[in-house]
Amino acid sequence: MGQLERRQFLLAASGIIAAPRIALAQKRSVRIGLLSPRRRSVIQQPVLKRLAERGFVEGKNLVVEYRSADGVVERLPRLARELIEAKCDLIFAAGTVHAARALIDAKSAIPIVFVAIDYDPVRAGIVSDLRRPGGNVTGIHLSTPALVAKRVELLRELLPRARRYFVFTDRFTKEQLDSAQRAAEQLRVEIIPAVLEKPPYDFDSAFEHGRKAEVDVLLLLTSPAFFDRRETIYELAMKHRLPVSVGSSAWWSGVGWLVGYGVIADKSYSRAGDIAASILEGKNPGEIPVEQPTEFEFGINLKTAKALGITIPQAILVRADRVIE
Repeated sequence: MGQLERRQFLLAASGIIAAPRIALAQKRSVRIGLLSPRRRSVIQQPVLKRLAERGFVEGKNLVVEYRSADGVVERLPRLARELIEAKCDLIFAAGTVHAARALIDAKSAIPIVFVAIDYDPVRAGIVSDLRRPGGNVTGIHLSTPALVAKRVELLRELLPRARRYFVFTDRFTKEQLDSAQRAAEQLRVEIIPAVLEKPPYDFDSAFEHGRKAEVDVLLLLTSPAFFDRRETIYELAMKHRLPVSVGSSAWWSGVGWLVGYGVIADKSYSRAGDIAASILEGKNPGEIPVEQPTEFEFGINLKTAKALGITIPQAILVRADRVIE
C-alpha cells in the first residue's frame, strides 16, 4: 500500500469511527432549567427555538424544567435549589439579578447562562469580568441602564417642551432609575418617580400621582412587573394623554407606545440559546465571554403621535428603524 493510499485508508477509517460518536452526540438527551421572576419569561421562545436549531429539541432530546417566582423574588432561592436537585445540565437565569444571585448563592457547579436585562452583571457581582467570566457562569448583558440614558436624550429631542419625566420604579429598576436621573440632570429635565412596592401594583394611583405632579411624559423602565401589565399601563397612559417611551423591541408587541429604543430582543435572547448549546456541546462557560448586543432599534408610532397631537420632527423620523403608521 502506497503512502497516499495508506493516508486515504486512515482518513476513511477515522471517519467510520467518528460517525457513531457524532450520532451519539446528536442523540444525547439533556435537561435544562429556566429560572424566572415572572410567569412566562420573554427569553423562553427564542432560546428554545435556537436550541432546536442547534439540535436540542424539547420533547425529543431536551427536557425543560420551568420555575417561576410569579413576581415574588423571595421564592427564587427555593426554586433555584429545585432546579439543582432536578440535576439540570444547565440553568438559565432570566431577566433580573435576583434569579442569577439565587443560583450563584446555591454554590452549584451546574453551568449558568444569565440574560441580564435590568442590571450590570459586573457591578452586581455575578461575574468579575465580561471577557473572562470564569467559574461556571456566562451569558448576555443587555446594558439596559445605559440605554435608559439614551432614551432620555431621545425624549428631550422629540418633546423639547417636556420638562417633567414620570418614571415608575420598583425593586427591579434601581440601576435604570439612577441612569435616568443622571441623564436628566445633564439635560436639565426633572425625574418624577412613582415607587411601586407591593404586587399587583396599583397603576391607577400611580397615574393619579403623575397627574397631580403635572408630568409631561412617562419613561417606562424595564421591569417584569411592568412588562406583564403593559397593556394596562398603555390604556391608562392614553387616558391621561401621556406619551410613553419604552425599551427593547419586546415591549412593542401589541401595544401602541409612542417611542421605543433598545435592543432587538429576539436576536439577543437567541444568542443566549447559542451560548447554552455551546456549553451543552462541551465548552467551558467560564471561557465564553459575556456578550453585549451591537444592534439597537429606534421605533416611532405615528398613530399614537397623531392621537396625542404630537408632530414628529422629520429629522427624528428619518432616523427611526421602525415607523408604525
